[in-house]
This record gives sequence, structure tokens and C-alpha cells, in this order.
Amino acid sequence: MRVVPYEENIGRTFGDDAPDCTLPIKPWYLQPDYTNDDMIINVDGSVRGGTVLALVEHLTLHDLSDPMFIKAFLMTYKSFITLDEFFNHLVRRFFISPPAGLGLAETEEWKKLKQHIIQMRVLNTFRAMVTDEDFFEKEDLYILNQMKEFLQNEEVSKILAAKQLLQLVERARGRDIKKGFNPNIGSPPASIMPKPNKKLKLTDIDPLELARQLTIMESHLYQKIRPMECLQRSREQRMNHNDNIARVIQTSNRIANWVADSVLSHEDSKKRAVILKQFISVADRCRLMHNYSSMVAIVSGLNSRPIRRLKRSWEKVDARQMDQLGTCQWTIDSANNFNNYRSTLAKVPPPCVPFIGVSIMTLTYIQDGSKDTLPGNLVNFRKRQEASEVI
Repeated sequence: MRVVPYEENIGRTFGDDAPDCTLPIKPWYLQPDYTNDDMIINVDGSVRGGTVLALVEHLTLHDLSDPMFIKAFLMTYKSFITLDEFFNHLVRRFFISPPAGLGLAETEEWKKLKQHIIQMRVLNTFRAMVTDEDFFEKEDLYILNQMKEFLQNEEVSKILAAKQLLQLVERARGRDIKKGFNPNIGSPPASIMPKPNKKLKLTDIDPLELARQLTIMESHLYQKIRPMECLQRSREQRMNHNDNIARVIQTSNRIANWVADSVLSHEDSKKRAVILKQFISVADRCRLMHNYSSMVAIVSGLNSRPIRRLKRSWEKVDARQMDQLGTCQWTIDSANNFNNYRSTLAKVPPPCVPFIGVSIMTLTYIQDGSKDTLPGNLVNFRKRQEASEVI
């Protein structure tokens, strides 16, 4: 049997004179300015690494918009560039000049298909910076004055988008940076008030109401965490952090200690069992409300060594509540890199209060797993991309 060569098969199918389907190559003046040495692009089109200038160019590329790249860049830029440097690079990018050697028609094409689009990308980047509640720290607000000066430039102010952006900048300069997630969930449920007693006891509070209050408290703390705090936490090995993440961790520790102390405050095994049941119910309500931070803290307190050794008290906890505790423990089981928790979290619609310990652990793994730069002194952007996905 004769094996028909591949080329012969193609010829029989499409004809020996089949047209060449090669895509037309863009004129050199409409191609990116960075070279292959400046940028590494993966097969799937994602950016592996690049020089700072090449990354800023890719951020404002005229023939490609990459939302995932933009989001990751704006979230992690401080790990490889200062805010002043970033702003100056964007301004220089806006005032891009045509390359030498272009004819009149080529120059007009360059202005229409490259310069104008780049300028709009720069303005859109500034807009994202101003409107994103997570972008500016309080110490960054000075850049708004420079941004205003740029937008009032005679050439820039001719563009309608620049005029609209100037209004946003003015409003941003006149207010404090606030951060918060306010889902449209309607009126809050009515509080479950305990019966009036001379002295309020833990068991007088309905587990659902206690779970609600813990969720409100922890969500307020969680909303204050800034993206750069997460990156700094994973990059710095020091233990004396005093940031919003530290406050979340400290609160979790206090909740765990409170659980243990509340159980141990009673000497009678029956009374201890009542407290165990109360906290199991609260933990389960937190789980159902997607408050995994408080759920983990309560379970940690219940699983602490002083509490776990109270065998007579645990024997008095009924099967239904032990099942509830088992579900909470399954959710946060550390097996397979917290697979149960990760899969659960991926399916949960917001609002949600995550367990920050898993996120910090993942960010630390990313930080330790690869270098910040690639050969050729290129920024390892893939590393930043992975970190932004966790954040």
C-alpha cells in the first residue's frame, strides 16, 4: 500500500493552486513598539513577563484589550513600579509621536489606528484608577492633582472623554477614599431579641442572631483589607504586622479563645455540653450565611485541646449537632489543599466572608514558588496574575 504524502492529499482536496490563506501582515508602524526581547507572550495569549515599559504599553495596546491583564496590572503594579513612575509612563504613552519615515497617508493611518486608540486606552486606565475603590491608598491621593493638571493640558482637554474624566477626578479630590461592599439585599431581618433578664447569658441569645452579629462584625473588618496588604503579607516574612489582615486574624483568635473560655467557665459537664451545643449551632448558622471566617474560628475553639478532652461533655451533645459540626469541619478540611473549602467558595454567590488563612497561604505559596523577575530582568507578570486571581 502506497502512503499518499500529506502534500498530495491537500492538493487533491483543495487543488494544486489553492490560494494562500496567510493573514495579511500589519504595516510595521501599526505593530507594537516592544520587541520579542521586551515581552514574553504565552501560547494562550497571556503575558508571562516583560519590561516595565512593555507592560505599560501592553496595558494601553491599540490593537488588543485584555481585561484580565488590566485587572491584574492595576491590582499588583506596586510590586514592580511606583505610582509616580506608573503615572509618568502613562502620560508619555498618551503623547506618543509618530515614527520617522512615514508618508502623509501613513501618518494619518497611524494617528487613526494607533495614536487615537492608545490615547483613549490611557484615559480609560486613569478612569479605572479613579473609580476603583481598591486602587488608591490615602497616601496616593496626591496623584489626583497631577492627573488634574494632565487633563487640563490644551491637547488633552480637546477630547470629550478627558473632560468627563476631569469631573470624576474633581469629585475624587473632594472626598475621602471609602471602601465597602453594599449589596442590594433590601431591609435587614428583624433582630431576634432575648428575653429580658437581670443578667444576659450566652444561651439566652438565639444562635442565628449571634451568627448575624458575628457576620456583620467580620464583614466590616474584611472589607477594609486592601489588595496591596495581601501582596505585602505574602512577600514579607516579618511577624509584627499591624494591618487590616492582622485585625481579621486577631479577631478570629479572640473568637476561638472566647469559645474555649465560655465552655471552661462551667465545671459541670451538662452545662459545658449546653455551651458546646450553642456554639455548634452558631458555627452552622455562620456556614449557612457564608461567613466562613467566624465558622472556622468557632470550630478552632471547639477543636482546641482543652475542649476536645472533655469527653463527658461531648457525650451529651446529640447526633444532629455532631452532624452539623462534622459538616463545618468537612468544609474547612485541609486535605488536598483545602479542596472542599475552595470548591464550596467557588459556588457561593456574594456576599461572603471568606476564611483569609487559605488566601494568605496560597499567596505565600505563589510568592515562594517563583522569582519576581525572569531572565533578562523582565517582570514575572504571570506571578502577579496568579496573585491577583487569589485576591
